[in-house]
Amino acid sequence: MGKINKSKWLLFCFSIVFGLIVSMPGLAYAAPIHAGPQFVDGYYADPDVQIYNGTYWVYPTRSTQAGESNTGAKSVDIFSSTDMVNWTKYSNVISSANISWLQHSLWAPSGAYRDGKYYIYFAANAINGDGQLGGIGVAVADHPEGPYTDAIGAPLINVVRNGAGPMDQDVFIDDDGQAYMYYGSWGECNVVKLNADMKSLGTWPDGTVYKKVTPAKTGDNDYFEAPKVFKRNGIYYMNYAAGVWADSSYKVMYATSSSVTGPFVPQGIMLHTDTTTADGPGHNGIVQSPTTNDWYIFYHKRYLNNSQRVLAYDKFEFNPDNTIKPVEMAEEDNFDDGNDTGWTTYGGAWTVSGGQYSAASNPGAKALLDTNFSDLIYEADVTPGSTGNAGLVFRVSNPGTGADAYQGYYAGLDVPNQQVLIGKANNNWTSLATAPMSLTANTKYHVKIVAQDDSLKVYVGDMTTSKVSVTDSTYKGGSVGVRTYDSAAKFDNISVQSSRYETENLIVSATSGDKHTMFGNGTGRDLSLSGGFGTALEANAVNDYVTYTVNVPEARSYSVRVGVKKGPNRGQFQLSVNGVNHGVVQDLYSTGFNYVELNVANITFSSAGDKAFKFTVAGKNGSSSANHLSLDYIKLVPN
Repeated sequence: MGKINKSKWLLFCFSIVFGLIVSMPGLAYAAPIHAGPQFVDGYYADPDVQIYNGTYWVYPTRSTQAGESNTGAKSVDIFSSTDMVNWTKYSNVISSANISWLQHSLWAPSGAYRDGKYYIYFAANAINGDGQLGGIGVAVADHPEGPYTDAIGAPLINVVRNGAGPMDQDVFIDDDGQAYMYYGSWGECNVVKLNADMKSLGTWPDGTVYKKVTPAKTGDNDYFEAPKVFKRNGIYYMNYAAGVWADSSYKVMYATSSSVTGPFVPQGIMLHTDTTTADGPGHNGIVQSPTTNDWYIFYHKRYLNNSQRVLAYDKFEFNPDNTIKPVEMAEEDNFDDGNDTGWTTYGGAWTVSGGQYSAASNPGAKALLDTNFSDLIYEADVTPGSTGNAGLVFRVSNPGTGADAYQGYYAGLDVPNQQVLIGKANNNWTSLATAPMSLTANTKYHVKIVAQDDSLKVYVGDMTTSKVSVTDSTYKGGSVGVRTYDSAAKFDNISVQSSRYETENLIVSATSGDKHTMFGNGTGRDLSLSGGFGTALEANAVNDYVTYTVNVPEARSYSVRVGVKKGPNRGQFQLSVNGVNHGVVQDLYSTGFNYVELNVANITFSSAGDKAFKFTVAGKNGSSSANHLSLDYIKLVPN
């Protein structure tokens, strides 16, 4: 979908693709930040990404598409773009028509370029041992879009060595021009040398061909499949998938090494399931924009209510110590790509034109994104018509076709009555509040909704002072979208994010000697945590601390609430904001592990913007075995 810049309410401007760049001319366009719901139509997975002659090329697995029988992937489609917004599809560039030994499956293609030739490496036939027909193949073409031919007429790798399944390959070309292929599923990873012809294997100095480079295993989020290697500041980074590919435990981890052959030391989680937006993101590609130097991660994900995989990307950033900031999957759309892929409509006639989402006048039409937000900051441009009203819906469930055929909230701009309104629907309409406002038909207005617990606030134009503020606790969470009621309307620049500031995604500073890590429950998510993960400060003394940067959306009084995990090794903490202590000391000790939301303090902020929320170890309960702090999220609820 279309991409837009993050609003000032986003905690970070981070998330997208990173990886391998071929030495060719740079891009003519500045790259966007996020892919929106998905960036190409259809069901695809396992994307690799390359840049050739200023054009992005994406190589994904082709899943069974809508309307097709479930026969498995037997061909490869690839996509190109010069701006990361508009994509051209090239169908069936590899299939049984040009790979004679392809029998029943073809997946995880990856691209490479050398000496005027373009290569696609791929996995085929899903072998599970030596002597079977299948493994990793290679096809070659004179142009990136093909036509491709089988380079050797047989698999390049068709054996199992070091326990690594011959699949999920990635080609990395080092600074000295030597090409390497990393590959492996089933929990193990190998690297091989590619000879200069890019279609035969070299040997290592010790005479071997296959070298095991599986990142060190700890029993928690260990390597499963899909290695992707890139180099930055002399450091070799390996991204890889952990968890189970078919469920929400699937995620992107990363490890680093000073050598192309390892050892690769795990550094943490880069991208994981977000229970508000998408499930099971992983098997990624990496690229750096040669014009902006921004890094991007291309990956597949599942919508919350659909098991099929789709393609997305986000920009990501590095910390000063060369570690990678965790990626937050953005939910944004500005319709610049000319389609509404990722949206589901309920009634009305919806079209995309001129970079806007338009609905003809209709007695109640909705378009929704597959999300599940409770506490949120939702922004969009709304252009109402001269009749009826138009606006945003949120915390929506049970949608259907009809004016009030849903459960949830709606905030609208009513031109005929010159007012902003908010209400709720449950197959009927209940008005909650209205406020007078001068409104002109066919004029664009920026609208923002801030929903925290039972506090619902609507801003129009002025993003610092709300037009309407109500309290209602009927609906706790659900989808977001747009709606019209007897109004021809347009929508643009959709941006929605959780306003529960998840600690694993916040900018962090902590005292030296303290370990600040992400935690969950083994290889999967801890479903009691926001998004499945939290952070832990493994403190060893009083006055150890961790500081998070939180964006306060409005100058006013808030109840500051913190999600925590209590336990037998937890300490006590004091909250301070911008150097001033607030509230009483909080004790996180308990005999067993449990999750609570603490109402830590009531704070009046004289200005909006970034504030330093510091959690300082104040001591520990006499029964506690340690001083650790385990935090999940920070939430600001307007008083």
